[in-house]
Amino acid sequence: MSAGTAAPAVDWNDRLAAARPEDFAELFHEALTDDFGAVARLHQMLETASEWCRAHGARSSASDLGALADRLTDLGEELHLVREDVGHEIHAHAHRTAAAVRISSAVSVQGTSVSQPSDASVPLPPPTIRLLPRSR
Repeated sequence: MSAGTAAPAVDWNDRLAAARPEDFAELFHEALTDDFGAVARLHQMLETASEWCRAHGARSSASDLGALADRLTDLGEELHLVREDVGHEIHAHAHRTAAAVRISSAVSVQGTSVSQPSDASVPLPPPTIRLLPRSR
């Protein structure tokens, strides 16, 4: 693949499905919200189609395509926020898992039995509440 060309959607799906936890958030960003990601490419296609329709007298279709491009911009912003949340969530899970492994290793060395902490025993931060943009 040459520089500046994006991988087909199927390749991104395969890469996301097989991603290691530490790589997922960055791959998600590249696939969807990066400058050459799916959202940016679809936005550009909608803008191009809108301009073509406008130039060829299909003003209603041009307006509809422009509105869809605007909604896609909002969706891209939401996807960026989801990517950040996924990154934080994966990091927190990895941190809890590493702590459980350290506790388990320490208990094994001491020869005593202590129950493994579960995800339920670790308090989670309150969920972030954010309003979604309204459709136009």
